[in-house]
Amino acid sequence: MAKTGRNQPCRCGSGKKYKHCCLAKDDEARHAAYAAPATDERDGTPTDERHDRLHHMFCPNCYAKLATDSNAVVGLVDAGRFHEAERAARQLLKDFPGAYDGYARLGLVFETRGDDAQAADCYRKVIDMARLDPDLYPSGFVAGYQARIDQLGLKVSRTS
Repeated sequence: MAKTGRNQPCRCGSGKKYKHCCLAKDDEARHAAYAAPATDERDGTPTDERHDRLHHMFCPNCYAKLATDSNAVVGLVDAGRFHEAERAARQLLKDFPGAYDGYARLGLVFETRGDDAQAADCYRKVIDMARLDPDLYPSGFVAGYQARIDQLGLKVSRTS
């Protein structure tokens, strides 16, 4: 099912924008659904990795720290402090193993350094994570990262 954008008309038919109508209610329902550990459909056992991934996306405290730490990596890259940025991105992977941000930021570090092969590997991991729960990502998310990989591939083939 396609995700309703914040500024699109609400799917309930009220005529209001989604953000002014059902967004808060839907967010609350999603948070409640992801707050408890998920279970594997095959045998009912908890799937801690999926729970961690979803928890960090919907817990306001965790998400705020994730966003702050992720943005800090971008700031370090922008400042040209690549060694520190790589260290911070790897820390993101440790602190938030279920979130794609660590791989996205590590890919950014590698891409900025010119290490296109490692950047593409990181972006592939972002895509793999997005495919685990496709309903959580906006349309075009996977395609955007695939385009980055394709662009890196062109750079690699031109210099080879």
